[in-house]
Amino acid sequence: MFQAAPSVINSGGSSTLTWCPLGGVTYRVSPGPGVVAGGNLIVSPTVTTVYTLTASNALGVVTNFTTVLVNPCGFGSVSNWNATLNFTYALAPSASGRSFNVSRSAQVTFHLTPSTNGPGLFTFDGTSTGTVSINDREDDSTSGSLITETIIGTGPLVPLISTFVLSVNCANGTYNFAAIAAVNATDTTISDGNSDSSPTSSIAGQVAVLPRPLPSTGSTLSGSGNLPVVGPFTIPTNDYFTPNGFIANDMWIYGAITDATAGTASVSWSITPAP
Repeated sequence: MFQAAPSVINSGGSSTLTWCPLGGVTYRVSPGPGVVAGGNLIVSPTVTTVYTLTASNALGVVTNFTTVLVNPCGFGSVSNWNATLNFTYALAPSASGRSFNVSRSAQVTFHLTPSTNGPGLFTFDGTSTGTVSINDREDDSTSGSLITETIIGTGPLVPLISTFVLSVNCANGTYNFAAIAAVNATDTTISDGNSDSSPTSSIAGQVAVLPRPLPSTGSTLSGSGNLPVVGPFTIPTNDYFTPNGFIANDMWIYGAITDATAGTASVSWSITPAP
């Protein structure tokens, strides 16, 4: 086996070519020094380079190839990002004895820094701007008397619950991300004229965008669309939005939503290099 590790480097970086040497075999690496001894060679190409390993002995010649990519998509040197995420979603379905009104929105910017889990991976560092909003209501009359529950809140992102993970894959020229926007809210239940309220941190929306091509020009990763809204029992295979939270999940649980999806959410994003 002939391979390079890492196979993607920034300008000025190095990669190690490795193979399993056998006795009585002559190995040549090109471009490079030609005949080599041992089972590895450190290389520092300035452009993307295909290396050839030729193994020869009295029985014949075998050739293998491996590639070292150097800044193949122009994003290898980005150290930080600002990821702006906007979404809106509203739905008011009903089922026997129950009615729902679910409303979510966000206009927020996450600051992303490199993750220790691997190159090209960036995560939310807790610094953000913008506003998240949740305004949910469920009316339940199945017991004979009306029970109303609301979750209402507007404010900044809650850092420990809110997340944003961006993956930039220069090797195959794609990027993808997953984000959660949460806000501090008030959970209120009204039953038989009595009201009980408590603070809560609620997820206003979760967005996942599957791998899509990196732009051929410019340095901004952006997009928009009406993403399908999925509930708690769906395993998505495409881009999606999920409102999360128990009032939203109740729409599926109690049959107000009988499909795998509950309409669409308007979602847009713009991810730009940050200082």
